[in-house]
Amino acid sequence: MALFFTRCAPLALTLILTLGGCVAGDTQTRHVEAIPSVADRLESDVRVLSERYAQRSANNRDQLNDSGLWIGQRFASMGYGVDTEPVPTAVGPKGFNVIAEVAGTLHPEQIVVIGAHYDTELHTPGADDNASGVAVMLELAARFARNPQARTIRWIAYTNEEGSNSAGGAMGSYTNATNSKAKNEQIVAMLSLEMLGYFSDEPGSQRYPFPAEMANQLGMDLPTVGNYIGVVGRLVDRPLLEQVSSAMSGAGTIPVTQAAIPPLVTAIYRSDHANYWLRGYPAAMITDTSEYRNPHYHQRTDTAETLDYVRMSAAADALEAAARSLAND
Repeated sequence: MALFFTRCAPLALTLILTLGGCVAGDTQTRHVEAIPSVADRLESDVRVLSERYAQRSANNRDQLNDSGLWIGQRFASMGYGVDTEPVPTAVGPKGFNVIAEVAGTLHPEQIVVIGAHYDTELHTPGADDNASGVAVMLELAARFARNPQARTIRWIAYTNEEGSNSAGGAMGSYTNATNSKAKNEQIVAMLSLEMLGYFSDEPGSQRYPFPAEMANQLGMDLPTVGNYIGVVGRLVDRPLLEQVSSAMSGAGTIPVTQAAIPPLVTAIYRSDHANYWLRGYPAAMITDTSEYRNPHYHQRTDTAETLDYVRMSAAADALEAAARSLAND
């Protein structure tokens, strides 16, 4: 099924003029409406998803679908045409992915997919997991809406990423990757934005799903302080990881750590990028490393107040550089 949203004009700076009388010496006072910062916009989107749609899970499929419609409206307000992609569910109403894209100017058949899941684990508001990823995706989509690149950039908000939501049905990313393969689409890269809002400067605040000895054997010097964004994939994805991490680091806005990991570390498969791997597409996960840093992972305490929106905005700036690199390489 497809959604058709009314296209909205871009928001303009509003000047409110308060005029004095016609007596000589009177002055004109201008009140300029403040333009929200990137951090403010990110926080606003996180709060809508984690507070207005706090129960967006399999326990409340109607609210989960309503949050998807809200994401579609956000895309439409940027000038995108918006489509939905039905996703099978175990019982009740079907889920759906929300898709928008800006066509490439030179190679529209070559597609860069940037996606984030919008569902949550049961009984959690999911501010970091994964309203943070959706908020950054929406910020990037706004920046590229009227700024097409050589390749097509496709934005996808996925349903059913969490195991409790996809049990007996299908992950949204599995449905999309399978459909893309069936259509023989040329996806040159997929980035999964998976938890981008939690940071810590405390020593020892960063952990990993494998022993330090493995990191040493692979030549990885991994930080022990959770103040960076990770670019994660398999060993065979190293060219993509290097391109993305190099572009993000070059932006100079936030520390970036690249991790090419053997597939025996199953934790690297736990998000939407893995379904593109299964269909033969190059993909990477961009993440704050979830429970290996964030103590609120899959808890009721995963709320908007726990996130760092300034560093989220820095991550968005770095990801914009990565998207430009992938879309013009």
